[in-house]
Amino acid sequence: MTAPRLRHRLSAALALAGLAFAQPAAAADFQLDNVRLDFGTVVVSAPTLLVKGATLEREAFRALLDTKSGDSAVSRIDRLMATEITAPELVFEHRLGQQTQATTYRDVRFGEIRDGGIGRGSAAGGTLTSTSPQSGKITGTLQRMAFEGLDLRQIARVMTERAPAGSQEPARPLVRLFEQDGYTIDMGAAGKISLGKMIGRAFSAAVGEEPLGEVLSRVVALSEEVVPPASAKADPARREAQKRQAQSLLALYDRVDYGSGEIRDLSMNVVDQTGPGKPGARPEPVEVRIARIAYGGDSAAKSGLSLEGLAFAGGGGKGVVESISYSGFSYEPVIKALREDIARPTAEADSIDWRRYIPTLGTMRLTGMAIDAPAMKPGAQPIRVGLGSFEMKTGEQLNGIPTSIVMTLDKLVAPIVDGTGNPAARDLLAMGIRSLDLSARIDLAWEAARNELAIREIAFGGDGLARLNLSGTLGNVTRDLFSSDTALAQVAALGATARGLAIRLENFGLVEKLIANEARKAGRKPEEMRQQYAMIASLGLASILGPSDAAKTLTAAIARFVASPGTLTLEASAKSAGGLGLADVIAITDPTEILDKIDLKADSR
Repeated sequence: MTAPRLRHRLSAALALAGLAFAQPAAAADFQLDNVRLDFGTVVVSAPTLLVKGATLEREAFRALLDTKSGDSAVSRIDRLMATEITAPELVFEHRLGQQTQATTYRDVRFGEIRDGGIGRGSAAGGTLTSTSPQSGKITGTLQRMAFEGLDLRQIARVMTERAPAGSQEPARPLVRLFEQDGYTIDMGAAGKISLGKMIGRAFSAAVGEEPLGEVLSRVVALSEEVVPPASAKADPARREAQKRQAQSLLALYDRVDYGSGEIRDLSMNVVDQTGPGKPGARPEPVEVRIARIAYGGDSAAKSGLSLEGLAFAGGGGKGVVESISYSGFSYEPVIKALREDIARPTAEADSIDWRRYIPTLGTMRLTGMAIDAPAMKPGAQPIRVGLGSFEMKTGEQLNGIPTSIVMTLDKLVAPIVDGTGNPAARDLLAMGIRSLDLSARIDLAWEAARNELAIREIAFGGDGLARLNLSGTLGNVTRDLFSSDTALAQVAALGATARGLAIRLENFGLVEKLIANEARKAGRKPEEMRQQYAMIASLGLASILGPSDAAKTLTAAIARFVASPGTLTLEASAKSAGGLGLADVIAITDPTEILDKIDLKADSR
């Protein structure tokens, strides 16, 4: 062999040797039989596991699955590495008190198992069985499910570790993406529940002051104790244990973030088995369907929660709601108040400021509601109530009270039902008003810099009837109005002053209907009745209000409105720069004297 050829082969051999030393140890493929992981209240088992591309040999890999090995769950998870793990069947058995549940997943596949997590996973479907003394036996069928980015290490830390005292760890995603094609739950005599497509993203949790596993164990232990109420009240040790448990559960609020996601095609057909009902009557089922539930970034407002396409039926009635949503809502003030009051040695109801338990309200909205209720008497038509939309927006809250609020009610439609002892309904029907179509709006805002409460709009009206609009300004409204001290808040309310008020009344046919109805009762012509009312308004108000210029202006405008119903406008402002206060009103001996303290404009067209 020539020297060049020898050198070439020697170089190739050295290169292959270097490549071999640079690669990790050969990956192992093997099968594990009768795998069982016992976590106390949860047991995971698989008749067969097929492992591919493991960095450990069979027995070393099996040792990582031994929950009684003495090594921490986190350290074992960190050494768990494989290209793929599959199982024809994987069973989760869960016991909580007297309730037991077993969920069996079919054709389970996990891929990219490394760095304390599972990159992807799926199951073709599964079944569920649950038994309890209260609910009896429940069965279910699960459709395909899959996930991405399951962080086993973070799950183990949340369940078994505690954060150092005084520190607060950030919440980390336990799973990046979860999908399920749906499931069906059969509760026997209690009914059925089914669910379509479900998606969840970035469900996160943080390590807290106590391991979540210990918290759940205490929940189970306390729930299984049977203690007479008198004994429980007299046992200080039990009371302290309950307070500690409550604090632990409240701490979960800060530790868990649900991320975002949606649920589609929820259907429930349930029967109330606890209600007394009529003797011999069969319980009636209640049907509920929801087209979509979304939360977080998937909701209508890209935060909060939204529910779309709600339909329900039961007890002879039925209804639909196009959408219900909220954003900016938070229980954080409630959680904070509960923590503070539970930590107190005693928490008597009389000493608790209940306004601290008002949540952050944010924005709530409901659209497209229609409800059909059974007829009130045989042969009558069913009662239908509808609502176009309702919305409430609140601003910053002081001691639970919003400093601004906008409420809008649009097209609340309800029928007029004649009933015994309801003369108002009979009058409305006599006027040809078979249903009411109402709308309303309230827009209030406290302006801290000016100590003013702006009544931007208070409006109420009925389609084809009338509409009333009111606006104004209250001065000397200080921050004390929102104080948790009731006496201080009352003093602040009494110190408020009225600086201006504007009223606008628009007639869309209500006045004519009222006059025609009164004429019918009196056996007279509507025109005669209208002239009589106009005379009463002109002469009667003049004698009551007196001869002042403001009284004359107001009397003329009202009399003109009665004679020719159109639009009546009133504008009043206090002559005093400070406004008209309650003390000024109390000091008045003759109500007409108030006209001397205001500038008034009135008109009717």
